[in-house]
Amino acid sequence: MNARDLLLSAYRVISREVMRERKRRFPDQQRLSRLKKERLALKDRLARHQPATGSTLAMALRIIARTKRTFA
Repeated sequence: MNARDLLLSAYRVISREVMRERKRRFPDQQRLSRLKKERLALKDRLARHQPATGSTLAMALRIIARTKRTFA
C-alpha cells in the first residue's frame, strides 16, 4: 500500500467517524471538531498530490489503528 492509498484510507475512516458522531443524540463537539481538522489536513495533503511526510503518514497510521481498536 503506497502513501496515497494510506492517506485516502485514513480520510475515509475519519469521514465515517464524523458521520457516526453527528448521528449521536448528543454529539461531542470537541471530538467532532478534532475529527474535522484531521480530515481537512488529510484532504489538503491529498489535493496537493505531494508525497506524504513522516508526520502525515504517522497521523494516518494512528487514525487507522484507532479505528481498528474501536471496531475490534
